[in-house]
Amino acid sequence: MSPEPAPVPFRQILGELVALCAARRTGTLFIATASNESARIGLEQGEIVSLVFRNRRGLETLDHLRKIAAGRFNFSDTVLDRGERGDLPVTPDLLAMLGVEEPLTLAPGSRGTGGAPPAAVKTPAGPHENPQLASAQATIETELTEYLGPMAVVVCREHVARTVAAGAPYDIGLLVDAVSHEIGDRDKEARFRQQVLARLAGG
Repeated sequence: MSPEPAPVPFRQILGELVALCAARRTGTLFIATASNESARIGLEQGEIVSLVFRNRRGLETLDHLRKIAAGRFNFSDTVLDRGERGDLPVTPDLLAMLGVEEPLTLAPGSRGTGGAPPAAVKTPAGPHENPQLASAQATIETELTEYLGPMAVVVCREHVARTVAAGAPYDIGLLVDAVSHEIGDRDKEARFRQQVLARLAGG
């Protein structure tokens, strides 16, 4: 099994966030910190519309987000946190509050709205080229959210990327089993596998 991606400095995550804003992307940036805490930043056409850190939302997350030293991250354009925007200031002010400096205004390779987002935040292309794997991924992500919350998307897509890298034919049962072990509770793992396989069989 391939090793999990190493956490990257928070400054790099901020750079990717700026690139997503510059490209006017819509979706959610999921962050798993090096200390196993979860955060997410919702974007709508490049504007930051939600901030979440564990069970905190909005401006009260800023101090906690700024204290992140490093983490893993993934951007999903199929998941949008539609929580209330509340008291959030405009995006340029939010980026400054998070610690973005002038050199990070546009990350390399992201200048303009027509450029592709950085490779680190792309969803792996492989699953979308195979209907069976794409369907399995969507089902797994949905069911896994019940157990892992917003980090389900990050975890699932890491495992799907490994499955794609291993090449066809794709073993969906093995994928489901590998993802289930991320839950860390045998009873819940068994229930998760049963739920996913039943949905896949019925679909």
